[in-house]
Amino acid sequence: MRVAIITPRYPPNVHGGGEISVQLLANELSPQVDRVEVFSFDGAGARSVDGIKVHRFRSLPHQILECSNLLAYLPLRRKLKQLESFDVLHSYNIVLNPVVGRLSSQMDVPSVATLNSYDLLPKSAFGIKAPPKRRLYELLSMGTTGRIIRSETKRINRFITLSDASRTIYRENGFQDVPIDVVPNMLDPSFKIPESGTDSNSYQLLFVGSLIREKGVKYLIESLSHLSSDISLRVVGTGDQRQPLESLANRLEVNSRIDFTGQIPYEQLCQYYTDADLFVHPGVWPEPFGRTLLEAMQAGLPVVATNLGGPAEIVQQDELLCPPRNAKKLAETISLARDRSGDGVQNQAYVYKRYSPETVIDEICDVYQLAMDGW
Repeated sequence: MRVAIITPRYPPNVHGGGEISVQLLANELSPQVDRVEVFSFDGAGARSVDGIKVHRFRSLPHQILECSNLLAYLPLRRKLKQLESFDVLHSYNIVLNPVVGRLSSQMDVPSVATLNSYDLLPKSAFGIKAPPKRRLYELLSMGTTGRIIRSETKRINRFITLSDASRTIYRENGFQDVPIDVVPNMLDPSFKIPESGTDSNSYQLLFVGSLIREKGVKYLIESLSHLSSDISLRVVGTGDQRQPLESLANRLEVNSRIDFTGQIPYEQLCQYYTDADLFVHPGVWPEPFGRTLLEAMQAGLPVVATNLGGPAEIVQQDELLCPPRNAKKLAETISLARDRSGDGVQNQAYVYKRYSPETVIDEICDVYQLAMDGW
């Protein structure tokens, strides 16, 4: 089987978990199939990354799907002969799904697409209030050019969502007539956890992620007011909410218990997981997945999360799920997690079984075969 992966960005250009996930896909898929190559829009030229040939084209304006796909069409079209030599095209990251759908139908090459975000849908479809620029785009484009974008996307043969929750949202918003398989992200086997952490007199909570409203860090900070003073919080990440969050911590007089680290290189994160006692994911929207939860569970941490989206499917202890936007309930769940033992060990065993590269790659190859059989 020969697989072409088409993605907006590919390491070493990393903006988030999507780039880590697509590199894991390519690296772990390569020994299992005849050929894997990546086509990425974040530079120029072609070179190998970890033995994977990566063709890079000029960067795209990722925020506007219509522009991204128009600009991606010509360089991919110039690679048509090369793309026709593959057995399946895999569009990883929703940005380029429309152009891959178009090229797939033109070349008679079956395609698979990962729906790893909800950018094709209005924010209201998953309970989020659109900011002004996005709201303007939805008003002007969702019913016009957006229809073309969704129509081209539906040319793809099979879709993958990262969770059942994500599949449900798509099926309720216009994708009920296309085949959607659920295949989660895999853990990173190279993410090595140190054997010992830094000594601390406090019980340390850890959050890792973008500091944006959807992540719900506001409620995690507010929860400290309901928790004993020996509980501290480390917040790893950056975003437009950092200053408001720091101001909130000052107003609540819990700032001395919080360490805002800013963004940390991926390879240094492992030490932060080792130093922590509990990982908390306080999200307020149905996030498609949650790579940071996998990392925490690899480190043997218990995990508290809100009962929304993909993260709620990753956490196996129902008692450690709580409603979103409720600082008091979050504090109660954190206190419950602190009083339990064995959850971290259970998490570590579970995550290495369910999200191992071997397991996930087998499931993805099954989807490829279904796409090829149905062509």
